[in-house]
Amino acid sequence: MPTGTVLYFAQLDPVWQDWVQIVNVGNAPAKVVAVARDENGNAIWSKENTLSPFVGWNLAVEEVKVTTSLQVSANQPIVGERHCHLGTQVLDFAGACVEDKTVGRRLFFPELVAGAGEWFRFLNVGNADAHVSFCTRTVDGRIVRQLSHVIPPSRWWQVGDAEMGDIQGTVEVTSTQPIVGERHLHYQGGKTAVGQLGQVLDD
Repeated sequence: MPTGTVLYFAQLDPVWQDWVQIVNVGNAPAKVVAVARDENGNAIWSKENTLSPFVGWNLAVEEVKVTTSLQVSANQPIVGERHCHLGTQVLDFAGACVEDKTVGRRLFFPELVAGAGEWFRFLNVGNADAHVSFCTRTVDGRIVRQLSHVIPPSRWWQVGDAEMGDIQGTVEVTSTQPIVGERHLHYQGGKTAVGQLGQVLDD
């Protein structure tokens, strides 16, 4: 599978103790640029580094004091990972990229859990407004709720239990622009969390 040169993390948040590492998996030195953008899509923090092959870089994302997204670009193939910690809750996300089918125009999440806390963030990584449709279904395929939203470039849309209801089922999201979708599932009274990236169904 090819490895990407642009990675996306839909969320950084000072509420979580975020940790992000990027590794150059190419065969030549990589110039790497990381940019965090706020809810209005404005770049508010950036760092650059040059990494030798198979050398890692732990970004100082604790410097970011508001909720943002993060884009990391390089001139060599890179991989990246985000850990976020809040008490006993730990989430782990790979950097989303087109090559591993976590950036696309049709995303699928194979699980919604009734009685748990569900939260989604969708980041528009395209160059135009993303017209996004969000559809929940029961486990037997019955549509429960359909939502729509327009996300400007480099901005995001968040959906929680209040908007989608408390159901056991699935989520399908379609968009006119490439997007990244991140899901947080919280259960056991907020003691445990699971993170998931949307799986791309389009080509």
